[in-house]
Amino acid sequence: MIETINIVLIVFIIVAGTSALFVVELISATFLLSCFSFFMAVLWAVLQAPDVSFTEAMVGAGASTIFLLLALFGSRHTVKPFRWNWTATAALLVTVALGALFIWGSWDLPAFGSDVSAPNAYLSPYYLDNAYHDTKTPNSVTAVVVDYRGFDTLIEATVIFTAGVACLLIMKADQ
Repeated sequence: MIETINIVLIVFIIVAGTSALFVVELISATFLLSCFSFFMAVLWAVLQAPDVSFTEAMVGAGASTIFLLLALFGSRHTVKPFRWNWTATAALLVTVALGALFIWGSWDLPAFGSDVSAPNAYLSPYYLDNAYHDTKTPNSVTAVVVDYRGFDTLIEATVIFTAGVACLLIMKADQ
């Protein structure tokens, strides 16, 4: 049953993402990208990653949609019809080739939730056993997010801040 839900969500994600590339109106593209982020958040929730799901819902479906809409309504934009050319064809072929390469590379990975995978066999027990000793933080999730993955969290916050500043600069450009 879960596999069926995963496949349906992945199909929705692919359709929403592809449709956002080919739709002419920017408002429609923003709506489709919001749907893309929403389906990604649901997929992360189904895959039992609630922190990633919550972040995707808040940043991808929420804040990004608001920023894009504010940028669209705060600027003068014109829509140019899309014309297919060799550059677009080459980009599509490279994207499909990279996708096929990623799928081929993932065949050797252990099954989802496998006991012999590196996160389940080595990392999770280490974090749970040593989180307090290494970080002096009683909550192991906080220890992982803030202490063990501090640079990753800092970079994510920097990306969100940069996107917000870029949207504000776009809205101020017309004034």
